[in-house]
Amino acid sequence: MEMKMPEFEGQVCKIRNPFTDENPDDVYIITEDPASFSEDDNIYVVNLNDLQRNIDHPLMCQQMSIAKNELIVIADNLQDYIKSWNEVN
Repeated sequence: MEMKMPEFEGQVCKIRNPFTDENPDDVYIITEDPASFSEDDNIYVVNLNDLQRNIDHPLMCQQMSIAKNELIVIADNLQDYIKSWNEVN
């Protein structure tokens, strides 16, 4: 799979090089349009687990600021991400 940086809001990503206190399996949703940001700029994301816990109040989710070049897109949207669970590698 080609590794690409976020290009638009709603993409599903993982952190390229997570810190030791970060779970490398955590998945994040891009919450702002990253197109106008350079590769080194920070963009806002929300952890998918946090979004699921706050599904009735998504604005209560903590947004995190992560460098755009530290994020790897794993799906263009949640529907594609969920469909990928059923793909055989």
